[in-house]
Amino acid sequence: MFGREKRPVPLDRVEVSVGPTANMHGDLVCDGIVKIDGVYRGSIKTVSNVIISEKGRVDAEIEAQNVSVSGQAKGSILANGRLEILSTGRVWADVTVSSFLLDDGGKLHGGLKMIGTEPEPESFDVPPSPRDQAQGDEEEPAQEPSSEEESVEVEAGDTE
Repeated sequence: MFGREKRPVPLDRVEVSVGPTANMHGDLVCDGIVKIDGVYRGSIKTVSNVIISEKGRVDAEIEAQNVSVSGQAKGSILANGRLEILSTGRVWADVTVSSFLLDDGGKLHGGLKMIGTEPEPESFDVPPSPRDQAQGDEEEPAQEPSSEEESVEVEAGDTE
């Protein structure tokens, strides 16, 4: 269009920026970084990153490599890499991620599913703690008193 060749966008460069006074609605598909400083509703799909600034408000299905939230996000998030919810970030969404960071003060209201995790085991093999092992080495196991010993102790207490 306009006589230009289409060149690939570097994945480390902001390709789409929604300014602080913008209010957009739609489906966004791109190769570069998406930065939201205003309001966005719809869907966002990029092979790069999505950055939602402190003033940013997003109600969308987001699919990206990494997502960083300092503002507010609602909908669903699929981050093939990492989701960061920074100290001012608020997320109301079910998220699927490979890596997750929640700063002090950040909030996640929704489900968290990790990509590549193994299925839940039916039970765990729990090794003894180092403290239990140390106590076992120092003390011999206590023997159960016989019924005669128990009766002697009871009788001794009653003879006062």
